[in-house]
Amino acid sequence: MYFDKMKIGIPFVLILFFIGAEAMAQIESMPVSGRASSGWSYTNKNIQSSFANQAGLSEVRGFSAAAYAEQTFLLPDFHNVGLALALPAGDFSAVGINFNTYGIEEFRQNRIGLTYGMKMGPDFSLGAQIDWYQMSISNYGQANQLSFRLGFIYDLFSGFSIGVHIVNPLGLEIYEDSPLPSVFNIDLEWRISDQLVLGGGLVKDIDYDIGFKAAIHYHIHPSITIILGTITTPSSVSFGVLFNLSEWQIQSAAAYHQPLGFSPSAGFSYQKNY
Repeated sequence: MYFDKMKIGIPFVLILFFIGAEAMAQIESMPVSGRASSGWSYTNKNIQSSFANQAGLSEVRGFSAAAYAEQTFLLPDFHNVGLALALPAGDFSAVGINFNTYGIEEFRQNRIGLTYGMKMGPDFSLGAQIDWYQMSISNYGQANQLSFRLGFIYDLFSGFSIGVHIVNPLGLEIYEDSPLPSVFNIDLEWRISDQLVLGGGLVKDIDYDIGFKAAIHYHIHPSITIILGTITTPSSVSFGVLFNLSEWQIQSAAAYHQPLGFSPSAGFSYQKNY
């Protein structure tokens, strides 16, 4: 059932006013390491790629799982939660499923994604995801829409990679005159050493100005990584800490948006090493 635009107008506008329209458009699935990096996450090659660039799932070699939770702008009732599972589908590919939900009791968006990542050569991986969105507003009903996302990762040369990803490339709407987010990301990764990784990139939401992002990952210890990040649109800074425990990783992060405040997040991932 599609929403009656007159019925949803007032509550929807109130929600946008409450958290900020620009910020709401930016709320999508993202691993905690990506949140700590201000959205720089599209060259990752592990289970957390399920939340960012599905091409990175090509490196999954055994059962893997990841989850995160964010309290958006410290609003008591506004949460953003994600879960991902993946299994190898051959020597150089993996399949998986992920789930994401965000919002408050009166307004909530759920999404289920079926993912696939495949290595096309020693330096090139492709990924795709089919999405099923459900948006509901309390007392007014719900709407559903099918969409998809695509991405690739290319290792240009040793220590330097590019990741490209697009969400909802067809600009599909979940109901009339209300399109799902269409977001294009290009990330660059420069692995200077085993201790230091520099990242940069750009993001373009169809409804907003282009944003530039930068991140630093510094391994102060084989088991501890410190992350700093910044992005211009929406203007924010972020930081985080990752704890690497063999096949497990524990993540924590916080992002600061000038008008809206902090968004803390935490998560974990498990990836079987063979």
